[in-house]
Amino acid sequence: MMMGATSSAASLFAAASVMSAIGSFSSIQAQRRALARENYRLETEAEVAKVQALEEENNRQEQMKIALANNLAYQSIAGYYDDGMSFLNINQQVKNKAVKDIANIRLMGKNIQNKYTASLYENSLKDKNLVFGGYTSVIAELTTGYANYKWYS
Repeated sequence: MMMGATSSAASLFAAASVMSAIGSFSSIQAQRRALARENYRLETEAEVAKVQALEEENNRQEQMKIALANNLAYQSIAGYYDDGMSFLNINQQVKNKAVKDIANIRLMGKNIQNKYTASLYENSLKDKNLVFGGYTSVIAELTTGYANYKWYS
């Protein structure tokens, strides 16, 4: 009678270990799928951010062209037929301001892209840790279950 109870306990230990290993394996897969979804979201947001930065840069260049055209129109309406220093200076200031603004837009765009790249890299490390640590845990659970089965049977 004692032998049957021990054998039953051994089987239960083994079954519990197998179930725990299956649960761990399932959890690993779910976490990896969640990371894949997050990576897709990050990649999509990075592309959207690139497009937005390009749109901002294009808008700023358009503003500069409009300002230069308005200055030229005012110059011609005012009766100035030469490129006087004041008009050249005003136009140069418009160009300098636009160049500075566009440089800032590009810098901010690169900063945002770096944040997305860093997040994707961190997720890659998380995935590797899940695979290594998770499967190591699964193997340990199965080994413990087998050891308990052998010990109690």
